[in-house]
Amino acid sequence: MHIAVSLLLALSSIPLTAGQSAKINKLENRFMAPCCYTQTIHDHNSQEAEQMREEVTFMVASGKSEQEIVSYYKAKYGETILVVPDGIAGTLTYLIPIAVFALSSGLLLFVIRRSIRAKAVAMETIPSLTSEAEWQTIRNKIRAETGEGS
Repeated sequence: MHIAVSLLLALSSIPLTAGQSAKINKLENRFMAPCCYTQTIHDHNSQEAEQMREEVTFMVASGKSEQEIVSYYKAKYGETILVVPDGIAGTLTYLIPIAVFALSSGLLLFVIRRSIRAKAVAMETIPSLTSEAEWQTIRNKIRAETGEGS
C-alpha cells in the first residue's frame, strides 16, 4: 500500500486546504508509531511512521472523516495505536492525576491549618511577661542562683 499511496499523492495535484492540513497534523499526533510505540507518527522517523503519515494524508485528502481514519487504524493495530485511548481509559488518563492533585492539596491544606491552630493554642497558654518589673524579678532570681550578683 505504501507505493500506491505515494503514487496517488504524486499524481494528485490538488493542494491541501488549511483545514485538511490541521486535521492531518492532529491525526499524526494522535497515533503512535507501530514499530516501537515510543513516539507519535508525527515525530518518529521510521519507515512505518512515514507510511502512516502518507496514508493519513491520502485519507484526509480523499474526504475520510477523523473517526473513519481512527477506526481504520484501531482495527488494524488495536487500541495501542492511540496516544490517548478512547472511552473510559482515555477519560481516566486525565481524571486520575487531577483527582490525586486535588486530594493531596486538600490534605496538605488540612495539615497546615491544623498546625497553625495548634501553634496558636500553644501561644495562648504561654504566660505573658510584658512588664519590666516581672523581667527584673526574673533577672534577679537568675543572678542569685548563678552567683553573679555577689
